[in-house]
Amino acid sequence: MAKSGVSFSQASVPSSVYRISAIALLTYSLIHMLLGFFRPSDGGMSNDEAQNRARVALQSKMEKAPIGRDGFKMVSQNFFEDYYGAKECEMTTTKLYNPQLNPDGSLVRPYCANKQQLLTALSGGGRIGFNSPYHPLNCEYRWFSPEETCMILDRFDAIIFIGEERMTSHVYAAWNSILRKNIAWGGLKNWELSEQLRQRCRCEAQYTNSQCGGTSTGLGDHYISDSTEILDAKDDATRDGAPYVCNRVFHGFVSIKAEPVPAAILEDIDDIMTTYHKTSKPVPIILQQGLAHGFNWDKTTKVMDAVLKQIEKHEPNPNHRPFLWLGPTAAGHLKPPGAIIEQGNNALYHFTEELTNRAHDRGFDVLNLYNLTLQADSYDGTMYGEDVSLTSAMMIINWLSRVESL
Repeated sequence: MAKSGVSFSQASVPSSVYRISAIALLTYSLIHMLLGFFRPSDGGMSNDEAQNRARVALQSKMEKAPIGRDGFKMVSQNFFEDYYGAKECEMTTTKLYNPQLNPDGSLVRPYCANKQQLLTALSGGGRIGFNSPYHPLNCEYRWFSPEETCMILDRFDAIIFIGEERMTSHVYAAWNSILRKNIAWGGLKNWELSEQLRQRCRCEAQYTNSQCGGTSTGLGDHYISDSTEILDAKDDATRDGAPYVCNRVFHGFVSIKAEPVPAAILEDIDDIMTTYHKTSKPVPIILQQGLAHGFNWDKTTKVMDAVLKQIEKHEPNPNHRPFLWLGPTAAGHLKPPGAIIEQGNNALYHFTEELTNRAHDRGFDVLNLYNLTLQADSYDGTMYGEDVSLTSAMMIINWLSRVESL
């Protein structure tokens, strides 16, 4: 019996040890796994250590960052990095948008707090050096991604640009470039272009080459005029940079060249409002006039009133049809001498001031482009290229982000 008892003890001890070891190992594994949910993933660093590492990395980035033409470090995000043609066109958003940052990466100046402060800042800013990035007055605006822009547009039934072929068409072309993520030819109906024109009309040329659509003499046949054209296009409309990031909300450009406004143009506005204003969502109107009327105050005001009256027929509630009056650009140094008296900067400054007051009297918001273009290149003294057009389009998107929706 004693011998069998010894045998039982010798056989049982290893089995007990194995069970205890297995339970201990399982317990340790469970504790380790649970701690993993709460422990910093980067080498077991604490939050303070992780923040310090990020701060050091940012400081290193700022030390290595190049200095922009405005004298500020170019460390802000390049939103054009994945845009079609951005490298080819040598276009980055840091050339256009370079808010000043503190060493810790925070903004030196805050974002504009409300719509009126935003418009005042955008209208009243300036450049630190010719063709340097434009800086608004006292607060910052945002550079929205196309995806963020789509979310902003979803708040509306439609967006209508009403203006002149020699002014507003460039801004609408840049608007389309942003929504198509295409710097090379985003403002053009690429499916209509021959291979020769496709090469000739790339980048800045889509704004400056008369064969593409960007001249002082009028709107080229190849500019996109509304968002339905992308949907209707079949041939070559799906290649990189061709479709919109989103195309759920109609937007279009209506050209006015004369006063009184032709009946056919008023009917076009009617058609857009009837077709697309189906809900309680607002229909923002971006209105720009002046050059076609020799910057005559009264003629321009009559156009303003005619458009307002036409929109009011469909939407009497001003909250459902917010208006943005887009002021004229400054005169470039290549403005022909014969046009200086009527279209020089002295005349344009007083036109801007007077029409701002008249627009406010009618309940319009106002975004003036005089300061934006005062220290920018104009290729003919009247028109501006891709840099100014893209910046103007993004300013309008900022305004839309502050428009109240129901």
